[in-house]
Amino acid sequence: MILVARARSGETDALGTLCDMYRNYLRMLARTGLGPRLRERVELSDVIQETLIEVIRQFPAFTGQDEVALVGWLRRLIAQKLADLGRYHSRVKRGGGDAPWPLDAPMSGLTGALGGSPEAGGRSGNLAELLTLSQTSPSEAAIRREATVLLADALTKLPNDQAEVLWLYHVEGISFDAIGQHFGVTRKVIRGMWAKGLASLRKSMGTETH
Repeated sequence: MILVARARSGETDALGTLCDMYRNYLRMLARTGLGPRLRERVELSDVIQETLIEVIRQFPAFTGQDEVALVGWLRRLIAQKLADLGRYHSRVKRGGGDAPWPLDAPMSGLTGALGGSPEAGGRSGNLAELLTLSQTSPSEAAIRREATVLLADALTKLPNDQAEVLWLYHVEGISFDAIGQHFGVTRKVIRGMWAKGLASLRKSMGTETH
């Protein structure tokens, strides 16, 4: 990856571009890793900003040569940040904290849903398996970039309400009925938002089924 090589050579503009490219990815990892209760105590944007500061500070020590190595390094950085937050808030409020979720733990499945309805596909799987579960071959973009990086970028292109419905249903495992109560609308409306959002996500990621 040319940008990685340029950043390693000391080009600050290249490093800034890399930070921008992976901001959505880091945000997804942070939101997943924090867990719902810890997210009530910290600002997600602050976690991302602090992690990006660490990326810039520690990048001179990064020895990887390609994007695979870079993504793995970013995952380790944010995992350390989340672990530090979990320990801190556990000390501040004994018994009331929740440990960060493992970043590679199985999450409810945007995976299975790509192949059909939520009832048919289920909600189990790992986001990193997203593209390989499509009935079509991964696109060239999917081959070039880790699936979760693509997913993070694709989610930001959706209307906020559709992205939130997908997240709440597939990642946090909240039912359509409960999401409807949260939004103040019916289950039917939420399911419609889910269907539109998932269709747009498939198209954006090049995993449409035919």
